[in-house]
Amino acid sequence: MAAVSSCANGLVACNVYVSAGRPRHRRILLDILSRSQERCRYLRLKGKERMNSPKAEAAASIHTNEVVLVHAFADGPYDRSSFHLAGRSESVADVATLIAQTALESLSSATKLAEIDVKGEVSESNPTHPFVGLVDHISVMPLLCSNGLVSSEQQQTQQKIYDRGSGFIQYPFIPPDPAGKAALAIGQAMSKIGVKTFFYGSADPDSTPLATVRRERTSFFRSTGSGTSENKRDEAVKSALGAATVGSPSTFVENFNVRLSHQCSKRVAISLAKALRERDGGLPGVEALTLPYSEGRFEVACNLLRPDVGSVSALLLRLESWVSQQQRDQLDKADLVDDAYRVGTTSKQCRDILIEASIDAHENEVVERFKTFIERGGC
Repeated sequence: MAAVSSCANGLVACNVYVSAGRPRHRRILLDILSRSQERCRYLRLKGKERMNSPKAEAAASIHTNEVVLVHAFADGPYDRSSFHLAGRSESVADVATLIAQTALESLSSATKLAEIDVKGEVSESNPTHPFVGLVDHISVMPLLCSNGLVSSEQQQTQQKIYDRGSGFIQYPFIPPDPAGKAALAIGQAMSKIGVKTFFYGSADPDSTPLATVRRERTSFFRSTGSGTSENKRDEAVKSALGAATVGSPSTFVENFNVRLSHQCSKRVAISLAKALRERDGGLPGVEALTLPYSEGRFEVACNLLRPDVGSVSALLLRLESWVSQQQRDQLDKADLVDDAYRVGTTSKQCRDILIEASIDAHENEVVERFKTFIERGGC
């Protein structure tokens, strides 16, 4: 299958994370999915009409779907779901905003926020995944070009615009890339309905990384008991709808989780996170966080910021090495890993679906898989 180039067309991927993923949320989550797929179909129809013009046909080198909902996932123990889009930046922003607004309206009506106190903290009976609001995080990412490179526009380092007299950033701020512009549009729409929105990456004038925003401006890490220094953040939840981090990283970020067995204590789980993440001498571009999961188990959740070098394959090799070391150090030889699995999509997966001639079967598969995720209460 030929790969589609995003260099000239402003193609992006987008992940929308919602703080609801248990069977009791089934109706709401399936309604969000249905509405978003319907909107995607409408925008694809409009896109085809636009592409059928003589001028567009002459310029187009390959058919590209306007926007597709690539994947939807629900994790019951984390009480968290995600919706994954790909397409042209303006249309992706349109659908992502619809997902966010529908989730906010539906979940707030269902009194979901009764579980969140005014400081953004959670009790032991609430979700174990860190979160700061009902629509917790939206990430808009550039899709790679067919040659494996990011376009020159997407490579631009975020530039601050200074007033020569005062030294302050001038507004309105305009991101330099399609992904950043889409993220800013989504975040502004959320802000208008009362969500405290924190921007990061190219959607932020200072290009602040997501991890820094979460640590210094929100209670994200504190919300699961994983801990950060106190008094260095704003309250995460300042409105009835909570807060959200919205932005655009410089590359396509992949997500991969390692679920450990009952044999692993928190100390052992933390040792795996350290073995994997870059800041502790692990793999380049890998961030890792140790989280409590279900039935007394722990997971190590990983962000692969540079999947070209800190890839899933490299992570699995490092995991195998860690397991061997742990088994050498322990008397028992019990299995340490219950599962190791990808969450979300890859850049190739997004590019491939965008050039499919018909995606009806794909849409049906997304719905059926999502129902399965919800009904079984986890991965």
